[in-house]
Parts: sequence; C-alpha cells; structure tokens
Amino acid sequence: MIDAADLSQLWNDHASRLLLIARSMGDARGVSLADDAVQEAFIALALQPKLPDDPFAWMVRVVRNQILSWHRSGGRRKNRESMLAKCDWFQTDVAAGIDADEVTQRLMHLNSPTREVIVMHVWGEMTFDAIAEVLQISRSSAHRQFTQGIDSLRQQLAPPDLATEVSHSERSS
Repeated sequence: MIDAADLSQLWNDHASRLLLIARSMGDARGVSLADDAVQEAFIALALQPKLPDDPFAWMVRVVRNQILSWHRSGGRRKNRESMLAKCDWFQTDVAAGIDADEVTQRLMHLNSPTREVIVMHVWGEMTFDAIAEVLQISRSSAHRQFTQGIDSLRQQLAPPDLATEVSHSERSS
C-alpha cells in the first residue's frame, strides 16, 4: 500500500484539480457526486500496491469511471422505477381489499427462496444485488424469483375480475 505521507502529498497537490474535473462530469446531484468520486479515487489509490506512474491521470480515470458507473446505475434505477410506477395493481382496488393475514398465509405457501426474495426486497428494502449476494444467486435469478412470486401472489389475491384482466393484459404485452 501507498505510504500515508505520499498519499497526503498527493491529496494536497491534486485534490482540488481532481474535484474540478469531477464536477464537470457530474449530473443533477452536482457537488456531492463529484466529492464522492474524488474520495473513491483516493481510497482506490491508497489500496494500490505501488504508486502509478502518473497518479493524477490514474485518479482522473478512476473518477471518470466511477461517475459513468453511477450514471448508468441511476439510469437503470430510473427505468425500473418508471416501469414499477406503471404497474399500479397493488396501489389500487386490490390493495384496499387485501387482508394482511391472507397475504402472510399466501406468502408462506411460496417456496422459501422466492418468499425470502420478496420479503427482503419489499419489507427489507434490499436491492436485488444485495439479495443475490445474501442468497448466493445471480441478480437476475433474484429478480426473476421476485417477479414470479409477485405474479403468483397477484393472481391469488386479486378479485376474480381483476385477476382475469391482469392475466389478459400480461399475455398481450
């Protein structure tokens, strides 16, 4: 790892310039995104076995990659949220007529991994990445189990006329 004195000197020499560059790459979050990216770059530098040939250029690349990664992640999150906003089955008539005990009972009839994924995501507010890590499955498997479990619950809990409407709309999409 890099010596603390060298890291301190690099901070003094490059932090302000690196922050200016990072701010030019930011988004609506603005300064906090840039600040976080610069901190991530210095943490990554501190963990390197030896100092890169050009530490400033190396950190600019780390900052740029981190910000791009956050932008992509934010875009994926916005897409998921907008898709979920369109799916209002749980927020309308169905939710008003659902009995919590019945939901619990139906949930307990799902297989264990599916039930765990639903509980972790809905009530534990965990991401699918975190759930995948806990259950030692892929992120896509966690998402698939969640979707299948929710679809199963939707079919079981929806009033007969709404369940038929939901299943017909799913087939057409």
